[in-house]
Amino acid sequence: MRYALLIPLAFVLAGCGTLARQPAAPPPITAALNVSFENEEIRYSPLEDLKKLQGNISRAFAEETPDCYVIGDDGKRVYNYLAISGGGSDGAFGAGLLNGWTKAGTRPHFKIVTGVSTGGLIAPFAFLGPEYDEQLKLSYTTIDASHVFELRGLLPLLWSEALTSTAPLRQLIDTYIDDKVLKAVAIEHAKGRRLFIASTDLDNEQPIIWDMGAIASSKSKNKLELFRKVLLASAAIPSLFPPVIFDVTKDGKTYQELHVDGGVVFQSFFVGSSTDLQATIRAAHPDWGEAFAQNLYVIRNGWVNPVFQPVERGLTSITSRAILSMFKMSGVNDLWRLYFSSRDDNVAFRYTAIPADYVPGTTEQFDNAEMNREFKLGEEIAEDGIQWVTSPPGYAGQSQPAVAPADAPNETP
Repeated sequence: MRYALLIPLAFVLAGCGTLARQPAAPPPITAALNVSFENEEIRYSPLEDLKKLQGNISRAFAEETPDCYVIGDDGKRVYNYLAISGGGSDGAFGAGLLNGWTKAGTRPHFKIVTGVSTGGLIAPFAFLGPEYDEQLKLSYTTIDASHVFELRGLLPLLWSEALTSTAPLRQLIDTYIDDKVLKAVAIEHAKGRRLFIASTDLDNEQPIIWDMGAIASSKSKNKLELFRKVLLASAAIPSLFPPVIFDVTKDGKTYQELHVDGGVVFQSFFVGSSTDLQATIRAAHPDWGEAFAQNLYVIRNGWVNPVFQPVERGLTSITSRAILSMFKMSGVNDLWRLYFSSRDDNVAFRYTAIPADYVPGTTEQFDNAEMNREFKLGEEIAEDGIQWVTSPPGYAGQSQPAVAPADAPNETP
């Protein structure tokens, strides 16, 4: 986010020109369908119509195979969930954490994985498991800024919608997200597991939750293209990266939606705030009674502690500091939201973040050396045993009930 320094320039140039587009799709969002996917249910608006999302979650539990949970020593079925936050190149920390978690032999098999922005790029590999650890490592340790974006010149900015082009990031996504990944995601989706990625519909200022397993399982010939497109949209930081355009139809008319980074609305999310998980599990498995437990693990790709930094009196310094602070506090606020929604569902809440005492070697985003350092940091923390925090920063209330073991076996049934 060091490039937030350039955002005031984008505002100055914003009035110089605009690009043509098709009309924006009016609400309700759920009535608009992706042109190439006909009536297939592949996305949801949690602020507009919860029933459809709740129906998806209900089916996920009702139709699941034993691959979706582990059996604890006490005979309880244990569900493990994972939420991966945004954070730009700090996603290298989360990638390293997952790799180290595998090496420690304590990484759970997750029923549901959610991701936002860089967390959205990590999420498919986290969802597919340790077999994809090497791809995850390579995607965060062998790149630099040139693999993510290209800065535009001043003249092109007069007719542009962003400071950079993300053509390199599109190519990077194409490299790692292929038909093999798509097929693997579809197989896990059929077992009742779910992979959700969030983007922001800028026209309607609403989060959109994409069911990536449903996309991967679709009969559409364009499913790989859409899968990749959603990942790009989830990471499209406004002003810095161009929005991603989705063509949709509604009432027989064609519209366009502008989607940007899911971090505009939240840095991390989980579906527990949208449905009653306990009731859903009981309805799917009435013979279980109370013999089940749930864990939510949150990887915060960044810091949650305040950092002292004197701010010069100037437009760029004040704007940059304010934007960076808003992003950080958005991530902290999400931890609070996830904590309380988890408590309502009797889900054991745990999060980890970059340690307060870690000092980065540079503030430059996508610096290869720094990304390797953060990857190694996450890897070592996980190998040594992750010290999960069970309540949000600054919360003095009662601690989370210990309804499930901190770590579940790595093996699936």
